[in-house]
Amino acid sequence: MQDAGHGGRALVADRVVRLAPGDLSVTPGDCESSPGRRLAEGSVLVLVGLTGTGKTTAADRVVDSVPGTVVLPDRRALTDRLILPMMTGDDRPVDDRLERFRLTAAFKERHPGGMGDLLAWLVLPEGLAGRRVLFDGLRGQAEVTAAAASLPQARFAVLDCPPEHRLLRLCGRHDPFDRVADAGRPAASQPGAAATRTVLAQTGFDALVDAEIVERVAVTLARAGGDPGDVARCASIIVEEARHYDPAGARDALLRLAPTRTLALNTAHLAPEEVAATISTWWADGASR
Repeated sequence: MQDAGHGGRALVADRVVRLAPGDLSVTPGDCESSPGRRLAEGSVLVLVGLTGTGKTTAADRVVDSVPGTVVLPDRRALTDRLILPMMTGDDRPVDDRLERFRLTAAFKERHPGGMGDLLAWLVLPEGLAGRRVLFDGLRGQAEVTAAAASLPQARFAVLDCPPEHRLLRLCGRHDPFDRVADAGRPAASQPGAAATRTVLAQTGFDALVDAEIVERVAVTLARAGGDPGDVARCASIIVEEARHYDPAGARDALLRLAPTRTLALNTAHLAPEEVAATISTWWADGASR
């Protein structure tokens, strides 16, 4: 059984606690904090990676295997509650994905560490002393650099995956494309592949991977009955993230700044249960030292 949030109820030590954005307070810099535990003062697992790398699935499975975990609101919820209102001046939701990127980029102009800075400002509600905390997730070199410096007990699980695998996951194709189109030969023609190929070029996705991969992805999605409009939407997300975040730079920064606190996994050919088991064991080992 899981607590839906703090809500003033008595906490059971082995229950997962899922905090809502309203359960958190924010204390920037070295200001005197409100009652409760600053996030920087305890054990935190931070998942790092772009959309489609498997962070959310891994987080859900890790929580199931680690009793008593405190789960922070996800990146989107914290952005909605704290970052976007700072930039727009009101609490109205911003649903357009590209507009959200623009506003978060503006926030980073003021606070270069972005979400990494925000994590350091968070204060947890009272009654959570000694609990391990999970957050999904950070992106990019600036964010992880800020978090590595300001969260001295945090551990970072970096999940990486090539753009083509991420696109197929976002489009609902969970099997790697090379199970459909053999990597050793060009993909066969397929009705609908031409339209998919066109939208991949229009979104700029074809600049992220080579031509053979574009062809194989187009054929895979056409065989699966993928709608070109949906493909365009998913590809646009991946392309826009590539403009703002360098996953290799984030991984390399953490391996340089916090090598003993960083686990890097390529999730392209790992089952979700393998990813979660590896992270859970590594997190538990670190907490016991």
